[in-house]
Amino acid sequence: MSTPDGTLVTRYGRGVFRRRPRNPSDVDAVAGNQPAMPSLARRGLPDGGTQVLPSVGLVQQLLDEFGLRHAIDSDGDLIVRWEKCTVYFFFYGDKNEVLQARLYLTRRFDVDDRNALIVLLDEWNRTRLFAKAYTILPDDGMVSVCAEQCHDFEGSTRAQVKYAVAMWIDILLRFSDWIDEQI
Repeated sequence: MSTPDGTLVTRYGRGVFRRRPRNPSDVDAVAGNQPAMPSLARRGLPDGGTQVLPSVGLVQQLLDEFGLRHAIDSDGDLIVRWEKCTVYFFFYGDKNEVLQARLYLTRRFDVDDRNALIVLLDEWNRTRLFAKAYTILPDDGMVSVCAEQCHDFEGSTRAQVKYAVAMWIDILLRFSDWIDEQI
């Protein structure tokens, strides 16, 4: 929904988020006067950089820039460990253009606690835009808690990937702290 001045209004749960279009052509797009997603060739890239695809090497460089120690596990996945959790980076898509950061809590739970955990994670998912949180039940019979962020970065710049990865790590660590406070 948009207002007469072009402000985009989105309702999410109890919140209302307002965003003014970045440029006048976005107002026209909202009004239906042109395609909603102008091509990158017409607009240029937002930060003036060149397009990159996520890769293990790129994410390792970013983690180095953030001062985070990282490793490659026995399955070949890029990981960053903290005391309460481990974050894994996975690459999907024909060109590995989709990057996912998935947090696994170190703490494990008894199967009898799963329903209470689900109610708690529903609260997180209902009151936060992201990260998506859920339980898994590995073969050992203990319940694990995960949270994840995922995005298709095709057509993105290094700066955009760096910003997203930094935000993901921050949000995932906040989730780890939040779940710790709740239990």
